[in-house]
Amino acid sequence: MINKTFLRSAAIMLVTLLLPVPTPTRAQPAPAATAPTVYPMPAVPNPYTTPQPAAGMDSQTGIPGRTLGLDAICGTCQLEKFTDECVGRLEGPNFDRDGNLWMVSPATSSIYRVTPDGHCRVVAQTPAPNGTRFSRDGRLFGVDHKLGVFWLDTSSLKVTFITNQFGNENFHGLDDLCFDRGGGLYLTDAYGSSVLHPQGQVFYLAPDGSVRKLISGNLAFPNGVVLSPDEKTLYIDDWGSNRIIAVPVVAPGELNVDNAWVFAYLDGGRGPDSMTIDAQGNVYAAHYGAGEVMVFDPHGFYYGAIRMPPGAGMVPSNVAFHGGYLYITEMDQHTVWRVRAKIPGMNQWPNG
Repeated sequence: MINKTFLRSAAIMLVTLLLPVPTPTRAQPAPAATAPTVYPMPAVPNPYTTPQPAAGMDSQTGIPGRTLGLDAICGTCQLEKFTDECVGRLEGPNFDRDGNLWMVSPATSSIYRVTPDGHCRVVAQTPAPNGTRFSRDGRLFGVDHKLGVFWLDTSSLKVTFITNQFGNENFHGLDDLCFDRGGGLYLTDAYGSSVLHPQGQVFYLAPDGSVRKLISGNLAFPNGVVLSPDEKTLYIDDWGSNRIIAVPVVAPGELNVDNAWVFAYLDGGRGPDSMTIDAQGNVYAAHYGAGEVMVFDPHGFYYGAIRMPPGAGMVPSNVAFHGGYLYITEMDQHTVWRVRAKIPGMNQWPNG
């Protein structure tokens, strides 16, 4: 029998023989000093394009959650009645060079002209007019949600329809429009869309008559549309989702939809109907079903709500500046109200 002590000794000797014999190491020289890597400052890929207040980030800009207050907008904001002679669910107020107010009503198929002293008469008809804007050459352009884009000669009162199509596709039903300085028209295509069926679109009618689709779907009834004073931002009232969306404008008729953002959420009511903008870039949205016009600064901070008087109706639909006033159309009472404005609107007649 093999002795166990002998086997243990033999195993230890074998392991010792198999282990590598360490060799003495020499001191290694220190690595040569190398210059630190220099990284260039990256270019900003998506510049901040929200319009800036004229005075910069001052005390009127506010902080999240803060209400700026309406004193800078309209003081005590006391509304006065301008006219209730135009019978119909009023939309699309715009003023000509002579101070006449032009409006439409899809409910009565009417186009109205109101004199500076508030007297109203129907001057033309289309099947379902929704919104109007004056071009700089004095023509009144409008959208009809059944027949598309038209213009009205305010002298002869002749209506001319331009288009109701993009390629071989009919518009679903146009709701509002907005001119840029070059004479192009941004158009919201809203009908047939809702919060549960968001297929609203935005188009651009170029001065040469061509039509481009800028936003295809994903809007829950796009309603009012307006450009910032520098025309770098397009604001869209998404009525069905009770919010206002802002989209950077790259060039006339070209949007950066990947960088769009929610400019403001509205509380209560149904949603923002149409809107306007003042010379400092503040946004005024008629809040349908809430009886108010909501005012936001260019960064989306909230000034406050201009409330309709008691009994005046809860359905303000559109707003427009003229002669130091902000005019407000109200649908239920077919009335036009106005309030003194401390900040003028954008000058739509730069040449007189």
